[in-house]
Formats: sequence, structure tokens, C-alpha cells
Amino acid sequence: MTTTPELQQAVTAMRRLQFEAAQELLTKVLSGQPNNTQARWLLVQSLEARHQSDEAQEQLNKLLVHCKKDLAAIDHVAGHMRERGYPLAHVLRAYKKYLDSQPASAVAAFNYAYNLSRDGQFEKAIETYLHALTLGIDRPEEVHLNIANICMDFLHDHARAKQHLGESLALNPAYSSAYYNLGNLAEQEGGRDEAESNFKRCLELDRGNESALARLADTRQFTDADDPLFVQMVARARNSNNADLHFAVGKAYEQLRHFDEAWEHFTKGNTLDRQLMPAYDPARTEAWFERIKALCDPDWLSRFTGDSHEVVFVCGMFRSGSTLLEQMLAAHPGFQAGGEQEFFPRLIAAEFPHYPDGLDSLAAGDLHTWRQHHHDQLAGRFPEGVIVTDKRPDNFLYLGLIKAILPAAKFVVTDRDWRDVATSVYSVRLGPTQHYATRLPDIRHYASLHDDLIEHWQQLFGEDLVRIRYDELVRRPEPTLGALLERLGETWDASCLEFHGLQNSVKTASVWQVRQPLHDKSVGRWKNYQRQFEADLGANLEA
Repeated sequence: MTTTPELQQAVTAMRRLQFEAAQELLTKVLSGQPNNTQARWLLVQSLEARHQSDEAQEQLNKLLVHCKKDLAAIDHVAGHMRERGYPLAHVLRAYKKYLDSQPASAVAAFNYAYNLSRDGQFEKAIETYLHALTLGIDRPEEVHLNIANICMDFLHDHARAKQHLGESLALNPAYSSAYYNLGNLAEQEGGRDEAESNFKRCLELDRGNESALARLADTRQFTDADDPLFVQMVARARNSNNADLHFAVGKAYEQLRHFDEAWEHFTKGNTLDRQLMPAYDPARTEAWFERIKALCDPDWLSRFTGDSHEVVFVCGMFRSGSTLLEQMLAAHPGFQAGGEQEFFPRLIAAEFPHYPDGLDSLAAGDLHTWRQHHHDQLAGRFPEGVIVTDKRPDNFLYLGLIKAILPAAKFVVTDRDWRDVATSVYSVRLGPTQHYATRLPDIRHYASLHDDLIEHWQQLFGEDLVRIRYDELVRRPEPTLGALLERLGETWDASCLEFHGLQNSVKTASVWQVRQPLHDKSVGRWKNYQRQFEADLGANLEA
């Protein structure tokens, strides 16, 4: 492939962060060399640097066309598009066409299945994974592991997950990842001893697995600094860049009431995560929130009427008590815990890549289709005759669209002292989509935007949105929850206070907390770190 002067100039311009100039040069190169993949990749990077995601996606789709016979190249484009959150329709089409021409490629079938699962097509992904097995894929134990993950994380089918993890270990008894996921599964079901046993076995097979060491620590409550596991963790953390391990060590130090050391490790974990995330942009985020409020006004909502199945959405800031509240509702005979459902985040990603843009042109036919798909998804996973709760916290961003699709939906927002929220958010890993979560000033800023948006939704939905204070819930549970149940059309049931005995699955960072009886030990947790708060935020820390 010829390297043109324009291409060299474009590379220089990009190094100088002159992306507009680079874009012009690369467009000129591609006009004469449309198959120059290096130039097209550089153009993608330039467009993304200028936040021109639609144009970048168009170039990525062209790359998929150019590399249609090169599986490694398709994999590379697919990985980039997944990482950046682009819709995967063109990626899936590329894998399908490749398989049409190379039907015996087990690797292509495996990669197609993986991308199907990332696109939310879970049953089709499982079917394609099983096809990869029939084609003789290498490391078939990994196929069973991936199927188990789908069953466990998305289909709420733990029996099938255990079956495939068992098949994985039958093929390779020393497969540490299968034991790691058995530990995850036991943890979600509240089986502390079983989780501990599986994480230990994982470590026996893979002594360098620092994430497994961290998960093993999560099953413990440390009371002694001489505990061999604690000593081992601290020693490993000294030279570790594993964020999971640093968060686990921080949690252990907090249990031992060594708060300065705990904060040091939380900070290390957040620093490591921040290096892998897009920078939080307060002004850009604020403008986005304002755009949501501007589009979703009373006139807009009045266009959407009718009926739908009833769902209760529990949302709010992460770490504000939503898991606890959902578990308490799940102990009531009228409710079924749905956990953090992916339906609406996936719908947004697929249909509204520049959300909230597009909300002003919703079509009645689309709303009906999405309503039916949502109904069918719930009907396939949960029993009839109960109200399903969806407790994905960041659904608070999408309540307008949710109400347009599901007019009968009701919303419960968990409110908690922002300082305790900030402490809890800072001390866990929330992942790259919550990139405000790694600095206290950013958490405080995002929390204020959250509160403002909730006020907007409250005015828009009236009685269909209820706010629950975390501290009131844990200190006065019966009157607080009783009032909520009345708003949701149900009566008080004392079993709600026995939520910790449920045998259901919990996937959030609160997995062990909600297996304990109700307590208020986490109220005012931030005071253990007041010095650190004042260092980052100043002395004005009013609630």
C-alpha cells in the first residue's frame, strides 16, 4: 500500500491534535485510494476525537465491507465498535456473510455468537455457540463458559448456567475460569461458603488471578489484621495494578477501621480505572441533562396515552439503596425482583444513539412494537400475576421514554445523603459507563444533576413517581415501605422485613449486604472520611 504525502501529513496533524486538518487530508487520500484501510482507520480516530460519531460509524461500516473476507480484520473492527458503544448491526452482518462463504469456520461462529450476545440476542447467541461446538471449536470449555454467563447474567436461568459450567469442567477439570464463575453464581444466590470454596479453587489453579483473590476477600468480614488472607492481599497490592484488588483491600481496611489506608486503596483503584475511561466532562454532561428536560416536557408527554402492562422501575443514583428496596419488595407476594434489566439501555443504544435526540419524533407504531417486545421479554422470564421490578439505577435518565412506551409504569427513586452515596460510589467499581465515579468532585456534580432531573420527572409524572429516603427506610421500615406499597396499590406484608432470607439472585455490589437483616450502619459512613472529603471538596459539605 502506497504511503502518500497526504497520509504522512495527516499522521503529523493528529500527533499535534489538529484533527480537522487530518480529516481533510485523509478524506483526500481515500478519494483516490478507497481501499486504504490505514487511512480509513486514521479517519475514524480523527472523527471520534471531534465527537463526530455518526461519521465515524459510517467509516467503520465501510471498513467492514472492505475486510469482508478477512476474519481478523472483522474482529478488530467489531472490538472497536463494541468498546465505543456503536450499534452492532453491521458487525453481525459482516460475520454472517463471512460464515456464508466459510461455513466450516468454528472461530467465526464463536465470534459471531459473542457479538450476538453483546447485541442482546441471547438465545440466538447460545444457538450459534452450540453450532461452534459442532464445528469442532478449540477450547470447547470456553464455549460452555460463555453460554453459562448468558444464562446467569441475562436469562435468569441459573440451572442452565450450572449445567454448562459443569460441562466446561468435565472437558477441562483445571479450567479456573469455570470455578471463578461458579463463585459468581454462588455469590448471586447468597451461598457464601460455596462462593468462597469456588474462588479458593480458582486461586489454586491460577495463583496469579488477583481478581479471584479480591472476590474471595468479598466473601469475608475481616476483624483481624493478622488474618492470612488480609496479609496476602496487602502484600500483593503493593505492586499490583489490578483495580479489583485495590478496592477489595480498601474494603478490608475499612472493616478493620483503618480508614486512611482504606481511602488510599480506593483512590488507587479509581486512579487505575480513570486511565481506561473517557474523562468526565461536567459542562457536556450538564448540557445533556438540560437537553433531556427540554425535550421531555408536559406537551411532549401528553402525546402518549393508552394502557400497558405494569412494571415498577426502581432507580436513582448507584449505591443509593435500590437493591435493598427491591429485595424488600420482592419479599412481598405481589412482586417479583427483575434485577437490573437491560431492555431500555439496549433500546437506547440501538434506536437513539444520540439520546435524547429522536424523542421528539417517536412513532406510535414503534412504541407499540417496543411495548410488545418488553411484555414478551418479561413473560418469558417471570411468572404471571405479579408485578416485576426493574432496578437498573441509571434508568432515571430514560423515564420519559419509558413512560411513553409503558403508560402504566410507576417509578420509585431511592434518595440518600449525597455524601454517603459519594463514599459508596468511590469505594466500588461501577465500570466505564459511570465515568463520573472515580473523583469526589465529579460524583458530587453528577449527583446534583441527578437530583435536578428527578425533580423534573416528579413534576411530569406526579403520583406515578415516589421518592424513598434510604435513612428512613432502614430506620423506620414499616411505615416507610407501607406508604410506598399503598402508592403501588398493595397492602403491607410483614414478610417484607424478612427479605434477607430470600433465595433469589442478586447481582449488584450490595449482594452480601442484602443477605443480612436490616440495619442502619451505613448511614453517615462518609464521616469516616471527612478529612478526605474536605481535602477534595472544601469545608462546605452540607447535605
